Amino acid sequence: MIKVAIHHRENSFSERWIEYCKISKVKFIIVDCFDSDIIKVLKAEKVTHLMWHFHHSSTYDIQVSSYVFNSAEQLGIRTFPNFATRWHFDDKVAQKYMFESLDIPIANSWVFYSREDAEQFISEINFPIVTKLRRGAGSTNVNLLHDDREVRNTIYLMFEKGVSPSGRIFSNLAQKLRLAKKVKSPFLLLKKLIKNFRRLENEKAIESFEKGYIYFQEFMPRNQFDTRIIVVGNKAFGIRRFNRPGDFRASGSGQIDYDIKSIDVNFVKTAFIAAKRIKAQCLAFDFVYDIEKNPKIIEVCYAFSMVAYDRCEGYWDDELNFHKGLFNPQFFMIDDLLKV
Repeated sequence: MIKVAIHHRENSFSERWIEYCKISKVKFIIVDCFDSDIIKVLKAEKVTHLMWHFHHSSTYDIQVSSYVFNSAEQLGIRTFPNFATRWHFDDKVAQKYMFESLDIPIANSWVFYSREDAEQFISEINFPIVTKLRRGAGSTNVNLLHDDREVRNTIYLMFEKGVSPSGRIFSNLAQKLRLAKKVKSPFLLLKKLIKNFRRLENEKAIESFEKGYIYFQEFMPRNQFDTRIIVVGNKAFGIRRFNRPGDFRASGSGQIDYDIKSIDVNFVKTAFIAAKRIKAQCLAFDFVYDIEKNPKIIEVCYAFSMVAYDRCEGYWDDELNFHKGLFNPQFFMIDDLLKV
């Protein structure tokens, strides 16, 4: 008999997974995956499926989720996200290797693990070039370098001082402030900001600086937007995200176009092919064009904003037929998981 364990976090996919279980009368329990006895709980409750929307901005989530999921899978429990979907999450270096191994069209990328090798690469660079940390979303720690001096400075940082993967205290604070207009109670807003600040401070205490490597990615000019295509099982949906004013980055801009006529179906086709090769349950692919107008993936992740896609006009099936109408992506996730 099916029994789903859901790790619940406010404003995460879990809210809709719980709603699905209630509507569909699927037996479920709420669990705390940070509980030292979580494996004992899964065994005692005879759980068949485990779902956890772990977050890229939480060092605790990233670290503990692998322990719990891998152990649950040893028990024969089906998980979301499963290993193929999650192992490369929030790790752009891992994604580079994965895409190259599966012949998935990624923007040309290079990674070096010594300062000497990185400096030798300078003579081969066609400027400008993009540099990224392994971790970070919403264009955090993504920079465009224009000359040798900027590259050498970045190499120095990455091999000597290191770079924090989180300017997150300030980026998360800014995000909360952008939502301030939606919060009716100033007291409630202040309470949430304090809670957010304390959580991030605790995580910074265990978070190590990124250093000892440097990751470059080819800059794709003439892209005023990127196209995000999300594949969940045999369904896909997408949006266009326009660049920030005076910037080359689109992720996190908040300037979204939902017009289905504006989305290049070649992106959708490529996303389906990539997801199938990766054997993933759910992946969000960020696409741009190269100079010959070919689709190139710049990065991928299994998680995405829960509400940003509610306005999508519909979804494609894996035969590229478009189905018009509103839908719930999180329902797709749990529905696919339980069908297997």
